[in-house]
Amino acid sequence: MSNWTRILERPGAIIGAGALIVAGVVIAQTIKPGSPLVALPKPPVAVRTVAIEPPANLSMLKELDATFANLAEAASKAVVHITTNLGRLDGTANDQNEAFAGGGEGSGFIIREDGWIVTNDHVVGGKDKVRVVLADGREFLGRVTSTNDPQIDLAIIKIETKGLPTLAIADSNQVRVGQMAMAIGAPFSLEGTVTIGHISAIGRSGMAGGGFRQSPRVYSGMIQTDAAINPGNSGGPLINMDGQVVGVNTSIQTTSGGNNGIGFAIPGNVVRAVSDKLIKDGKFSRGLLGITPRDLKPFERSEQGVASGALVEEVPETSAAYKAGIRKGDVITKIGGEPITNEMDLRVSMYRHAPNDTVRVEYMRKKAPGGVDVKLTSPETLAQNAPPQPMVPDLRGGQDWFSQPDGSPFSQPSPNAPSPRTNEPPRLGVGIQLIDATMRQQFNIPSDVEGVVVTSVTANSFASRIGVQPGDVVSEVNGTQVRAVADVSVAMSKMRRGDTISLKLVRFSDGARKDLSFTMPLN
Repeated sequence: MSNWTRILERPGAIIGAGALIVAGVVIAQTIKPGSPLVALPKPPVAVRTVAIEPPANLSMLKELDATFANLAEAASKAVVHITTNLGRLDGTANDQNEAFAGGGEGSGFIIREDGWIVTNDHVVGGKDKVRVVLADGREFLGRVTSTNDPQIDLAIIKIETKGLPTLAIADSNQVRVGQMAMAIGAPFSLEGTVTIGHISAIGRSGMAGGGFRQSPRVYSGMIQTDAAINPGNSGGPLINMDGQVVGVNTSIQTTSGGNNGIGFAIPGNVVRAVSDKLIKDGKFSRGLLGITPRDLKPFERSEQGVASGALVEEVPETSAAYKAGIRKGDVITKIGGEPITNEMDLRVSMYRHAPNDTVRVEYMRKKAPGGVDVKLTSPETLAQNAPPQPMVPDLRGGQDWFSQPDGSPFSQPSPNAPSPRTNEPPRLGVGIQLIDATMRQQFNIPSDVEGVVVTSVTANSFASRIGVQPGDVVSEVNGTQVRAVADVSVAMSKMRRGDTISLKLVRFSDGARKDLSFTMPLN
């Protein structure tokens, strides 16, 4: 140990020695040989101190303080750090490993003692294997099973060990605004970080990061929290005061790339339904009614004569629900015999069922009960003509995510990315997909509007420079009417850098329609 280390460990010795030195200098300057003693100044008058009585409820505060500390200590044991950069595990070579330089990082939590872990799909980054670091420091090779679903940003990981601490998943329908919440994870690779806040809101809709393989996921029913979460918290748990997981931390709204007190978590009921199916079946598939549901407002419950349920806001004539007899304005109260109390219950029910399953759907129509059997279909296939970029940054570790000055966060292009070749077809810099029920609900697109919608905009792209926004409907490219994703792809494939592009969009905001038109060189 160096002398400096010893000094830093003994501040009292420094202060004591310094005091003696100063005192010696004062005495040497004040008392000279042969001089009479000089009277020292009188000590100041003693100040009367006021006794501060401890608050009457101090014991309650101490108990609350201890509760938080105990909860954090216990829950943290089941939280893991995940990285796709495998390298070496526990310092030894492993023939099964693949080196993924610059891999993504995030968090996860153990739900079964035999090594089953929940995380975000964008954390595992499309990899089949990841490195998992437990709270006790042990490292394992984890094998990934993803949902492979563009709207479900969840995945599970299996590590080969037993006897692990676990976290239970709460009924997220019981979450209330104002309740305390604790986020645990590895923000900026700082493992075991605990932050405390509240449940700020429930039932939030928004876009969650799509990661490496998928377009941005559109979520309803997300839980908002002001517990500080940052890049690297993705996949980690948001827990309640009972130590149960109410949600999986997934995205943040930010103007700086860091925490602004607005984070979003995938509800626990979604997490449980998806993880159970992945563990049981080794894959994930969900059925589709084809409707756009929403929660009932208080006055609507009274008008419909129901205590709860999910209102059918839109039901296309091509959907399985419409063909079975369900209509706009119906309130769905049960699916497969299970109560439906809100929109999220309906969505979770679909996660538990598979395409081609026939389920009994019970509903109220103008205060009269009804019921039909519906054969579920498959979700529509999503497509796009550019690499996906999330509208709201996910929380993958590293410096890959940032926000524009106007508060619209997008993925930052890698500084090492090669410059585009001049002979390559130019890109608009958008992610697009065919309008479906989910997109219609997310962006308030009227039921009579068909075609292709912008789901994301790449930072510093041509589209971002001219002001294209997620939710804009692409109506025309170079004089060709757009009805499908392929229409945009074909039009763009014929262009070269410097060509003039004609682009027409439609934007729906606050119930109003706005037609946009751009004609300019495409660089």
